[in-house]
Amino acid sequence: LIFAHVQSKNQFGIPDYIHVYHSLLPLEDITRMRPSTALQISTKVFKGVSSTDGYPYALWRLNETQVAPTRETFQEAKEVIKKWSVVANYPHIVGLRDAFLSNEYGGQPALYMAYDFHPKAATIEKVYIRTSSRQPIPEDVLWSFAVQLANLLVVVHSHNLSLGPSLTPSKLLITNKIRVRANVVGIYNLIQKDERQSVQEQQAEDVWRVGQLLLLMACRTGNSTSLEMVNRNYTKQFSQLLQNILTIQKGILPNGSYLAHLLGQHAFTELSKVNMLNDMLYENLYKELQNGRLLKLLVKLGMINERPDDSTSMQWADSGDKYLMQLFRDFVFHQKTPEGKPNLDFGHVLESLNKLDSGINESMMLSSRDEKSVLVVSYADMKQAIRSAYDQLYKKSL
Repeated sequence: LIFAHVQSKNQFGIPDYIHVYHSLLPLEDITRMRPSTALQISTKVFKGVSSTDGYPYALWRLNETQVAPTRETFQEAKEVIKKWSVVANYPHIVGLRDAFLSNEYGGQPALYMAYDFHPKAATIEKVYIRTSSRQPIPEDVLWSFAVQLANLLVVVHSHNLSLGPSLTPSKLLITNKIRVRANVVGIYNLIQKDERQSVQEQQAEDVWRVGQLLLLMACRTGNSTSLEMVNRNYTKQFSQLLQNILTIQKGILPNGSYLAHLLGQHAFTELSKVNMLNDMLYENLYKELQNGRLLKLLVKLGMINERPDDSTSMQWADSGDKYLMQLFRDFVFHQKTPEGKPNLDFGHVLESLNKLDSGINESMMLSSRDEKSVLVVSYADMKQAIRSAYDQLYKKSL
C-alpha cells in the first residue's frame, strides 16, 4: 500500500502529489469559494494516501489569504498538533496527525492539516438535518448522541481544551452508522485571534453548542427551533435536558462534567448498547480466528502436496508417509456422490479440517483413486505426518 498509486483526477487541477500524499481525490466540492460557515474560512478537503505509512488521510487546505502560510503559522500548527495529541486516538475524535506547507496545488503555498480518514463517514447535517425526511428523529438516537457528545466533552475539557466549531452539524461525523466524531479539531485554535474568552468560557460555549445541536435535530420537522416543538414530539425528560443545557443561570460556566451529570441513567443505556456491540464483534472475531487456523492448515497442505522438486522421493510412493497426504486431500476435496457426481459439501470439508487441526483420535478411511488401496488412519496421525513433512520442507528452505 505504501507504493500503490492511483492517478489523481486532474480535471480540478489536482496534482499527483501533495507533500508525501498521493492518489489524491476531492472529498467535497473544491470549486466552492465561499467560506465555511462553521470555520469562517475557505477550505478544500482531499483524500490522500501517505507514502510514509500507506494509510489514507483527509487533507484540509486552509485558504492562504486567511491563514498565512508562514513559518510562524506552521510552528503554531505543530503546537496545536502537540496539544491535541493527548486525545487524537479518542473514539469520538477524528485524530489530527500532521501539518505541512505545500504549493503543489494551485501554485500558491498554503497550510495543510492532515486528519484520520474514515471511509463512508457522513456529517450529522447531511444525515439528519438537510434531508428530505420529515419524520421526527427517534428519541433513543438523540439520547445516544447526547451521551456520546457528553463523553467527548468530558475528555476534551479534562485536558483544558475546547471544541468550538467542531460541534456544529457540518463538522460532526457519523462513522460506522452510530459513532459520533468531532472533526477538524485544532483548526479553531489557529484561526481564533480573540483571546478575551477564557478556556472555561469556551468550554461553557461547547455545552451550549451541544444543546443547540440537539434542539436543531429535534425540530427538523418544523420551520423553527423551539422547546415547545420538542415538548410535542418527545418526552418531558428530553425536553427538560435541553432546557437545562440552554438556560444556564448567570455566573455558572458549565463543562462536560455538568452535561454528563444531566444524562444520568441514559449513560448506562448507552453502555449496554456498547457491550452488546462488543459481544457481536468478539463473536465475529472468533469466527475469523477459526478461519485463520484453517487457512494456515490449507497453506501447509498446498506447500507439501506433490511438489515438483520432491516428486522422486520414495515418501510419495504407495507405502510412503507423504502418500497419506494425497489420499487425505482426495478424502476432503474430491468426494463423489453415490451417482458418481462431484460432492461439493462444504460442511464435510470444514469438519474434516477442524478435526485435523484438533488432532483428535477419530479414524477415517482413505482409499486410492483406483480403489485398490484402503488405509485407516486417525486425524492425530495425519496431523503428525503433516507437521513432520512441513518441518522437513522448512529445513530445506534454510
